[in-house]
Amino acid sequence: MHLNDSIETIERLLKEDSQASLTYAALECRLAIERICYERLRVVHDYIAPEDLKKWQPHHVIRVLIDQVDPSVTKSFTLSISKDPLPDGSTTTTLEEFKSIDYIPVGTQTGFDPKKIGGLWHALSREALHLSLPSNSGDTIRQYGDSDQIRAKVLETLQEIRRIHKGSLISSGLGGEVSFQCFCGVRNKRKASLLKDGQTVSCISPNCSESYTYTEDDSSFGRRSLLIVCRKCEYKVDIPRGLVEKLRTDQRIYFDCDCGETISIEWRPMQGQRTRMNPAHNNPD
Repeated sequence: MHLNDSIETIERLLKEDSQASLTYAALECRLAIERICYERLRVVHDYIAPEDLKKWQPHHVIRVLIDQVDPSVTKSFTLSISKDPLPDGSTTTTLEEFKSIDYIPVGTQTGFDPKKIGGLWHALSREALHLSLPSNSGDTIRQYGDSDQIRAKVLETLQEIRRIHKGSLISSGLGGEVSFQCFCGVRNKRKASLLKDGQTVSCISPNCSESYTYTEDDSSFGRRSLLIVCRKCEYKVDIPRGLVEKLRTDQRIYFDCDCGETISIEWRPMQGQRTRMNPAHNNPD
């Protein structure tokens, strides 16, 4: 992964060794961490929907990728291909036979610990990018954090950035996949081994509200929809369930029917009540 510009900027700011430059170095370290994590998201973006990314923090993004896209997204490994194609009809299956083949390295992915990199990201903010709240009226509000603590955390992070920088590739994941055509026309694909029966899968298009329920038995994706019926002409139409689930209690969505009616949908608080029988009334005299 190409992080030369980030590394050079952080090293230059460390050499300046002022309170301001150390603070900016901490910021550059945080940006580099986000870049590392978001680059992995970019590579596998065709396998994940915007609905799956509830949080933007880099370690949360990586956690979603591990759970839903590729468990090896943070692992270190070298990818190689055989120097010569296998003969037609080859039945090479044993480990010894595979090891005997000549391979050419394609590249190496350098892994990292999501908890560690998330901890560094938070620590940089805590040490350098936020000031302490005053505990009383006599407190002095400092312009910058403690220089020694900031420098130590920047150096620790820089070491991790340099290590990850040595990697020469980022994998989009291995293993079989399944795909389906969304109602909007976009082709969606998912890693088969990570899908669970009954799982909700949203379309990868940021402009689409469609979602589907995965059925493991036949590897199918059933559209999640709501049936809307016009009260005037009884015309029926299915709308994406996700479109309604995103509504706030003060929001409405409108649909124009061919008969000229406008149909609105909203969430509305409703009161429910039932009469509770008094046990004494059930006792005979």
